[in-house]
Formats: sequence, C-alpha cells, structure tokens
Amino acid sequence: MKERVVCLVSGGIDSPVACVIAAKKFDVVPLHFCTYPYTSEEMFGLTMNALKKLKKVAKFEKIVLYPWAGVLNAITKKLNRREYTCLICRKSMFKAAELVCKREGAEGIVTGESLGQKASQTLSNLVATSHGLKVPILRPLLGFDKLEIEKISKEFGIWQERHAGVCSALPKHPRTKATAGEVDELFNQLKLNELIQKNSKKTVEVRTFREDLRSLFAKHF
Repeated sequence: MKERVVCLVSGGIDSPVACVIAAKKFDVVPLHFCTYPYTSEEMFGLTMNALKKLKKVAKFEKIVLYPWAGVLNAITKKLNRREYTCLICRKSMFKAAELVCKREGAEGIVTGESLGQKASQTLSNLVATSHGLKVPILRPLLGFDKLEIEKISKEFGIWQERHAGVCSALPKHPRTKATAGEVDELFNQLKLNELIQKNSKKTVEVRTFREDLRSLFAKHF
C-alpha cells in the first residue's frame, strides 16, 4: 500500500506537475486553497479545469478545497509588515495542510516550489515558511526552471494555455530574504492558528466533476 501525501495544487503550471510526479510513488490528495475574492470566479474555473485534467493522470480519488479568503483577509488587514504577506500566507497554508494531513493519514506535503522562481521561493524563504512543521515538505521541482517544468507539463498532457492569475494580495515589494524567527513571530502575532483550524472544518471534497462549477462556487465560496 502506498504512503499518502497532500499536494498543494494551485491553478498554475508548477504544482500540477509536482502532483503527477508525486503520484508515481504516493497516494496523492490534492489540496487547493480557494482565495476568492482575491482571485476571480473565472480563475476558479480555470483551476478546476486544471484539476480535472490532473485527475486523469494522477488517478487520485478526491480533491480537497479549502476556503482561504477568511485567513488571507485576516493577514492583509492585521499585518503591519506588508512585505511579509506572501510568506505569512504560505506559512499558514502549510499549517492548514498539516491539519489535512492528519485527517487524511498523510505523511507529507508536496509543493510545486522551484528555487528562486518567486520571491517566496528563495532558499531563506523556503526555510522560513516551512520551519517548525511536523511533516516534511517534498519539493520535486526544486531544481527545475520554468521552461523545463512547462515541457514536463506538456509531456504529462496536463498543459493549459491559460492559467489562474496572480493573487491580488501580492505586495508591491515582497520580502525575499526572511528568517524563520521573523516569520514565526509575525504568524504568532496574528494568532492565525485558531482561524486556520476553524476554517479547516469548512473544506469541501470533490470526487467527480459532474456538478456545475458555478453552483459549486456559489455554494461554498
């Protein structure tokens, strides 16, 4: 029997590729954080289409959708260091993924992070955001560049010409070299653990794609 991992999957290019790679060795449970209204309903549709294609290749049983707007709203309203927004959000996602791991009996978290591709993905920021977690973070694309990842995506048959756009909470000048202490201190100041645990009870499981996307979106987000 394969060990299970939770794969953080966005509507972008990288994380679906990481999920397919992980599915070769693990039983995967994709986890998507729905950030509406920080992204649009159209972007949610693009993400669900990407997950539909991914299901055919990675052969998972279900997707877990986590309503993330409440957590992100708390971060953007309370955080007085705007440059840390993405790092605190990422740290919070890992904390939420830990809860999903516990519920699903998963042994680790898989991400599509690629070293240096984004401000949050510098080596120091990867260390800072994953510090203190109780499960390992697996990053199968860590040493790949964007062109290599796009090529693999096409080879897997999960490539899409259009992808979900950037979150509107992205700060103008994101912090590129944070320490674990800085991120942990800000995370604790915002007291996000309780909100993350509360919202984890609102997650939605999608096993088929028969339900109309608009009704799914309206019902839960």
